Amino acid sequence: MGFKSVVMGLLLVACLSAAALGAGPLNAVAQFPAEEMSGSVIKQEVQEGFSSLGGDPSLSFRNESLFYTDRQTGMSPNAVTKVPVRYAAIAGNWSFSLTGAATSHLTLNLYQNQDAVSGYGVITQNGAMAQVTAAGTILGDRVALFVTPVASQSLYRLSLTITPGSLNGDFIYTAPGVTQPGVAFGKLLAASPAAPVALGA
Repeated sequence: MGFKSVVMGLLLVACLSAAALGAGPLNAVAQFPAEEMSGSVIKQEVQEGFSSLGGDPSLSFRNESLFYTDRQTGMSPNAVTKVPVRYAAIAGNWSFSLTGAATSHLTLNLYQNQDAVSGYGVITQNGAMAQVTAAGTILGDRVALFVTPVASQSLYRLSLTITPGSLNGDFIYTAPGVTQPGVAFGKLLAASPAAPVALGA
């Protein structure tokens, strides 16, 4: 019984010694910032490391901004990476063939501001000409374009795929009591000198 007690005591002393030796910098508990510290002081403490236990980068969040948020985004400045968003350039003078119940020819001068498209032109069907306005939105390699003859209740809704020098796809012509689908083929006659617009660059 006495021998076992001595052995147990030695084992306990050995464990306590090992724990004391292991309580070095890598096992120390970091002291977090006091509540009265300002945001700039907290940011500095984060960059330097709370524990001030040496140059080990694993002991701090010095490369992060977990306790500092950007006023505009409400997030850590390092949390959001701004990736430029580019829109296909379709500004210029276009000629379209619209084939449905009847064939129409459409010429458009298109302007572009980022993803927004606007313009004007002329549509011809069976020898009759009408002025039109156009407006639409670019999404990826697609453009939704709405063409309206002036002083008319009719509307051409075009869904087109953008490729170099062409805009091809489908359209739906609507008027009071009329809904007609068709296909659209567009060819670039003259490009606008404006360069493609980029956001977030």
